Amino acid sequence: MKAMAWKRRLTARLLRLPAAGIARRRVVDWLRRSTKVRSLVKRIFAIDTAAQVPLDVTAGRVLGGVGTELLPVVLVVMIDAETETIARTVDEIAQIQIMSAGFRPVLVFDGPAFAAARRYGYPVELLLPRADWDAADLGVSWEEYVRRRLALLFATYRASASITVRPDGLDSSTRLLLGSLRPESALA
Repeated sequence: MKAMAWKRRLTARLLRLPAAGIARRRVVDWLRRSTKVRSLVKRIFAIDTAAQVPLDVTAGRVLGGVGTELLPVVLVVMIDAETETIARTVDEIAQIQIMSAGFRPVLVFDGPAFAAARRYGYPVELLLPRADWDAADLGVSWEEYVRRRLALLFATYRASASITVRPDGLDSSTRLLLGSLRPESALA
């Protein structure tokens, strides 16, 4: 009993310190931004233990805060695109994400263009390029490999949608689709 009273008195004194409010806000902000803490909380408080715990896909550095983990995941598939086109497209996706605040992208490349994604903190999945695929050794065509890999990515990330980026970049219908993925509260 005395230990509890001592803890309450210490807590009351700490909360009266001038910097207590600032420190508390900083700690809470840090906890909200920490992907490790959020992942741990999801694993601890998973309601359906039989279901696989969803992979914590970050919204990148563009969006942050509470609720971003509830946004739909979109696979952005860029096959046969040049590095310059990929960089320009990722910049455009980040801009659309800022404007709509409605999705979390997972970028799928068939070439190493990680610098463009790293700038925004987006997750990246790498496919083997068509030119490096040897169907004779593996017994599966490159198209079948891509189909299987995309099916696995949909299941792993629990993606709601996918878009295919043409070799010259995003087209107007893809921009409209990404811009339409807004939370329902933003539409009201």
